[in-house]
Amino acid sequence: MRFTCEKSMLVTGLNITSRTVAQKSTLSVIEGILCRAGSDLSLTGYNMETAITYSIEAEVTEAGECVLPARLFGDIIRRLPEGPVTVTVDSQYKVAIRAGYASFNISAEPADDYPELPDVDSGRSISIPQSALKELISGTIFAVSENTGRPIHTGVKFEIEDNAISAIAVDGFRLARRTYHPEEPTGRNLAFVVPAQGLKELEKILGEDEDVAFTLGNKHILYQLGTATLICRLLEGDFLDWRRVVPTGCPIKLVTNVGDISSSIER
Repeated sequence: MRFTCEKSMLVTGLNITSRTVAQKSTLSVIEGILCRAGSDLSLTGYNMETAITYSIEAEVTEAGECVLPARLFGDIIRRLPEGPVTVTVDSQYKVAIRAGYASFNISAEPADDYPELPDVDSGRSISIPQSALKELISGTIFAVSENTGRPIHTGVKFEIEDNAISAIAVDGFRLARRTYHPEEPTGRNLAFVVPAQGLKELEKILGEDEDVAFTLGNKHILYQLGTATLICRLLEGDFLDWRRVVPTGCPIKLVTNVGDISSSIER
């Protein structure tokens, strides 16, 4: 395998995919980053719960795949001089890294033992602006439960209706709900719970521009945004019926300025 790409693009890809690399695992191969060179270069981090794949434009002169040590490879690439980086992997999985006047030699592992990513059914996806999804996550994730005794509440429930996408989180003391109204009807009626940890990683790579498309599978959900793909395992169980616990007959309603009440609470 041999490819050449810009250092800045490689650093971006490593920063994103290393977030889902397993820190300690009985399967040592997932403690590395899967690197595949074909029509382009793809990097994958997978901790058996969440996977992120990031594609990079590269000049591939020899196709192939291997598993690179995540921390060592990332540290080397970040310290290389700016400009193109050439990575060569021979049949013995010896890796040569060259950039400008700098060169490194490390070892990789074969990709044969790297687990296959979950297969998410290629059903009809739903698109939402990245900024809107980011607001749905940030507006609810703080109320996710940390009690693993009820794992279903360690995630955020999403309810998709024809004219609304809602996110709900509960922890036994607080309930947070945020709703986004799409410009066009979704044409779907879905409900699923995404683990908080997967949403935290998704929130970090969401931007302000373009849309993010998500596709629901039987046990996983796939998010596609730009050149990045995130696959996350869904939580199973009975989520709290939040509609029954939200008061509906409140006789008093207060309308106030957000900035004023925030500063008053701080004081």
